[in-house]
Amino acid sequence: MKCSKCKKEFQRALRHPDIYGAVFCASPGGGYRPPVVMPNLLPRTYFVAGTLEPFFLENATRWALALRDAGADVVVTERVGSHGDAFWREEFPLMVAWVFGR
Repeated sequence: MKCSKCKKEFQRALRHPDIYGAVFCASPGGGYRPPVVMPNLLPRTYFVAGTLEPFFLENATRWALALRDAGADVVVTERVGSHGDAFWREEFPLMVAWVFGR
């Protein structure tokens, strides 16, 4: 998924947490930054980024801190890896298990 598409999807989830109760966000980028004022209701969010992709890791950390400060349930996973399908494919089952509480 392209960063611009991810940005739009994440914005949609923040505007409609009643519809999008959980967000999986792998290697968030695009320079999309948290708003100064967060919405009152926030979706649960799972971020993953690799140590070999510092731009994305920094953005995931920035978002996680902002969401946590606003009271959201947030998971951030940092592991050795870089931007790409193989990295995300390994994390996807963990994301699904988290959202369904397994």
